[in-house]
Amino acid sequence: MKPVALNSKRLILRPPAGSDAERLFELIGNYEVSKMLSVVPHPYTMDDARWWLGQIASDDLAGECAFAIDDGTGLIGAVSLGRHGNEPTLGYWLGQPYWGKGYMMEAAGMALAWFFSVSDAQAIESGALDENPASMSVLTKLGFGHGVARDLNVRARGKVMASTRVFLGREEFVARETA
Repeated sequence: MKPVALNSKRLILRPPAGSDAERLFELIGNYEVSKMLSVVPHPYTMDDARWWLGQIASDDLAGECAFAIDDGTGLIGAVSLGRHGNEPTLGYWLGQPYWGKGYMMEAAGMALAWFFSVSDAQAIESGALDENPASMSVLTKLGFGHGVARDLNVRARGKVMASTRVFLGREEFVARETA
């Protein structure tokens, strides 16, 4: 799947670009952000940013894609859709200055609508650390449910943390979108 540009009233979801490296480094390099993500190291380097942008631009991602979340000033976060196991997976992060503004709900909702329109997947999974109720609130509002406890290796912290995995079916998402 290749991401396309998607627009809402406040945001643009677009393919990440090499020019996003500095903002990516700045925003995800903030420990308050990286400590809530499983695969992001801390400290996060410019080499890490360049590697991720190169990986996302690659044609060899086995169906995974990512969108840069752009508020008109440049990258403020990202939403990814891909396979990490048996089910397609939604991942996301937002730079700390942009928390609490409803951006992730808007961005993830657009990404999910696009995903279900271009794939034949019947469900998608996601999750959050148990100590991150704001992230779980986004998932719940999007319709994710059926939580399953799971230990998650958090690279930035170098330890395993308690998390909850949640699931969203195509039918549930479509029903919420048309209600």
